[in-house]
Amino acid sequence: MRAPASDWHKHVLLAAAVAFGLFGVKAIPAQEHKSTGYRLSVVGIAVKDYQASQDFYGKKMGLREAFKFTTPDGRATTYYQLSRDTFLEMQPAMADVRPSFTHVHLVVDDLTAPLTRLKQAGIPVVARTSTTPGTVTEPGTAQPSNVKNANVYDPAGLRLELNELSAESLTTKATESWSDTYPSYRLYVIGINYKDQATKDFYEEKMGFREIFTINNPNHPYLQMSRDSFIDFMPVRDNAAPFFSHIHLVVDDLTKTIARLKQNGISLREEPYFSPPTQLYSTHIVDPDGLEIEINQWAYSLPKRAAESWK
Repeated sequence: MRAPASDWHKHVLLAAAVAFGLFGVKAIPAQEHKSTGYRLSVVGIAVKDYQASQDFYGKKMGLREAFKFTTPDGRATTYYQLSRDTFLEMQPAMADVRPSFTHVHLVVDDLTAPLTRLKQAGIPVVARTSTTPGTVTEPGTAQPSNVKNANVYDPAGLRLELNELSAESLTTKATESWSDTYPSYRLYVIGINYKDQATKDFYEEKMGFREIFTINNPNHPYLQMSRDSFIDFMPVRDNAAPFFSHIHLVVDDLTKTIARLKQNGISLREEPYFSPPTQLYSTHIVDPDGLEIEINQWAYSLPKRAAESWK
């Protein structure tokens, strides 16, 4: 059930208890939570038409091109800055990589600490070039981005890249040169469509992410990775393979953002609406490859309350 944008301000005032009771949301009580140390930083995408995607993200969405390089295997790579410290990494699709959300980066202060925790949790350590599901690779330094990293592969083979950023990394330099005059769409949710309980257990028990609330049923939880970043965890349909399904970007003023997007030629997949289950003011757009981007204004939403209750 969704309310039109015209009723937005009235619905923001709904009490949380009413929303929970009427719309199937179950909030997990606030509790002591030891920080996992992970912060959602980058979402990677593979695109079919590089120029069309550059036009969409750079010109139409107005994202700043933070840096670009060619990987050792010859793939063009462009980083667009979604906000001061979140990014979109674009690469061309390949024969074995279809247009899709390909992976995410989680930033940590010290790569040694989470790798130690993952080993203690029973995740096998494999060679740096391995892509075996349910493992973590040996650390190394990626060039030319100058980032110390390791890859975690969940039981379905989805990749989470752990990054330790040095002062000389391209990501750090882009963050430090950010200006508040740039359009800001902070990346804060990655959607994962999962197939079985083993994958959910991996994120909760091995990675240490906490279930913070569920929507409509226990099989649709939000997992909290850090104070203000989450996984929207949903079952796959029709026995499909698990995949990264969508992202959420948060903005300060959704009305102004929509006006700017429309002026730049981006059509909304649906008009803005208020979602009672999450109490988010939202709209959706899709990129040239059909990748889904949900844009939110927080107000007093469940994600905002989860961030405020983080301990």
